[in-house]
Amino acid sequence: MKFLRTRFAGQSIISWFFQIILIVIAWRVSTHQMPNNVTTITITAVVLLLIYWSFSLDRKKDKSK
Repeated sequence: MKFLRTRFAGQSIISWFFQIILIVIAWRVSTHQMPNNVTTITITAVVLLLIYWSFSLDRKKDKSK
């Protein structure tokens, strides 16, 4: 689990992972591989909240140093 908190280009690996998931969802919706419906929007909202949460953890870690 400590690996996921490792910093790369100013962000933790887990932050990068969530951002890549968001890009994949957007790509799949734009190419019509995923439907653009309430379920997709809800999943995207959860991923966005996870991204903000991971940024918050990164910031807390920076302040604790």
